[in-house]
Amino acid sequence: MAQPFRPSPLPFRFSNKNQQILNNMADQPRLFIGIDGGATKTIARVETAEGTLLGIGKAGPANIRLDPVGAWASIQQAITTAAHPIPLADPQYQWHCGAGLAGTQVPEACDRFLSLEHPFPHIYLHSDGYTSCLGAHRGRDGAVIAIGTGVVAYQIEGERVTRVSGWGFPQGDEGSGAWLGLAAIRYTLQWWDGRRSETPLIAQVFAHFDRDSEAMIRWANAAQSQQFAELAPLVIAAAQGGDQGAIALLAEAGNEIAKIWQALVARQEKPLPCSLLGGLAAPLMDYLPTELRSHLVPPQGDAALGGVIFARREASRATESANG
Repeated sequence: MAQPFRPSPLPFRFSNKNQQILNNMADQPRLFIGIDGGATKTIARVETAEGTLLGIGKAGPANIRLDPVGAWASIQQAITTAAHPIPLADPQYQWHCGAGLAGTQVPEACDRFLSLEHPFPHIYLHSDGYTSCLGAHRGRDGAVIAIGTGVVAYQIEGERVTRVSGWGFPQGDEGSGAWLGLAAIRYTLQWWDGRRSETPLIAQVFAHFDRDSEAMIRWANAAQSQQFAELAPLVIAAAQGGDQGAIALLAEAGNEIAKIWQALVARQEKPLPCSLLGGLAAPLMDYLPTELRSHLVPPQGDAALGGVIFARREASRATESANG
């Protein structure tokens, strides 16, 4: 039987300045920057070579597929806040930036982003899922499943990186907030047709649209993943109130997350700890199979910390390569 196609996760992209400039900087103290850039915000973490935290800064979105210029602006603003009072890209330091950014699944977006003018002598680029995994396990082997508007899982085992899900909505992201919101709309439309009895969940969804079916239909035909995900809290609240339809939806979401975890396990050489991330991690916990819950551990750090770890690793590899 033919094996399913499994595309490799994005390999990291590297950008640097003129080699002569880098050679002149060899004896300067290093600063390591970790960037967590997503669809709504950017977080920067700046550490010294010794691991002292200088600061954490926040700014606007950094999705390089949608807005590479805006992503650079957010990144530099966040770093400026985090590194204060050190000026951005102060030439007295070596700046190593490890960035996990939204939109890196598109290779052309990575190329456009790195081709833009920037002040950093060294920047290493990967997905935000990859740096989240590094941060959650502080650089050790492990897996993460991030459950929010969408769903994506990453696993790092030595040099092997595995990605599962994260294909976008509506073609993927099963078990996500967007997926739950769409299911709630479907339930409500089925009730409107007379194919399903009214439940507390359906009543809440219909009330969300002021009990106006035309308004609901217009909204549903234009809504994107984030808008559908805004209905997920209604599903969670209804389930907490005992609504059997809402409970069934959360149970189905839990089973979808378990399938993602099982796909990760199938690629493991040894059992690995897994951390759940994202806004739906806690609400779905009770709906996950016991076997998955037995492998879960709390995350030890975030994607910005993962970016610092990423930057340190790649800087170390570059030094080893330069020294032969």
